[in-house]
Amino acid sequence: MRRFWIDELPMLVNLARGDLKLVGVRPLSKHYFELYDPGLRQLRIRHRPGLIPPYYADMPRSLEEIQASELKYLQACEKRPIQTDWRYFWKAMYNIFLKKARSR
Repeated sequence: MRRFWIDELPMLVNLARGDLKLVGVRPLSKHYFELYDPGLRQLRIRHRPGLIPPYYADMPRSLEEIQASELKYLQACEKRPIQTDWRYFWKAMYNIFLKKARSR
């Protein structure tokens, strides 16, 4: 199921209902959310989660790099949401389809 992304089908339903954006930070479990910097937690709460996370555009390797990637995305999204999502979408598609990036 994971290989063909069938496990993402419920997320597509949420996208169609408007609960998710196409690009945005992914929802986290309570455990991982509590590991995040308090300022980033507050910023994440103000934004709708997304189907394609910004780390596919940046490809961070550690928790600190993931947090930096999300912070950069969320700050850019607050200034120019449509342009930011457009740019991150195409960067992520490039990394997913041409560089074969996958979540671990």
